[in-house]
Amino acid sequence: MSRKISATLVLALSVIAVAQKADNADKQKLIEIEQKFAAITSFNSPAMTDAFQNYLYDGTSSLLVLFGHLYRGPKADAVAATKKPDLNDPDQKMTNKLSDLQVDTYGDTALVSYKLFETDSGHKNPALNGDYRLTCLDTYLKSKGEWYMIGSSCVPNAPMSQAQWDAFTKMDEQQTQQQKPPSQ
Repeated sequence: MSRKISATLVLALSVIAVAQKADNADKQKLIEIEQKFAAITSFNSPAMTDAFQNYLYDGTSSLLVLFGHLYRGPKADAVAATKKPDLNDPDQKMTNKLSDLQVDTYGDTALVSYKLFETDSGHKNPALNGDYRLTCLDTYLKSKGEWYMIGSSCVPNAPMSQAQWDAFTKMDEQQTQQQKPPSQ
């Protein structure tokens, strides 16, 4: 009887060890994906196109970025947006540094939280150049053994200058005006 119990215990511990190893591999893969996104210096770039092609979910995704701007749409639209030059700000670049990465997996779903320190340069409006401190939460879904981002949200975690705030507000108003249908 004790041999059966011992064999069962050894088997159970082996299963737990294999599951933990797989969980650690998943967490490492998610950290690598986040680091790949952080290394991209421009939204409108082949690097972002490749990242979206490889890591964005094939269905509808939701991204919530600064000031509550919500993007919700299919992968094809997001990928297409990375291929268009930003005529309003063609020389804008960013450098990103991630810290405090935390990965929590729940079967085939994962949450990745982190702090992002972003430095922007090259904006037409110099008030937008500078440092931004953000707290982010990304949601992933595992499908066919691969992880895909299905949602992302980043919010400021430190005050911005009044000039940055005013520039973002103006930019937001312009984007809202451009999205309105023409008057009839």
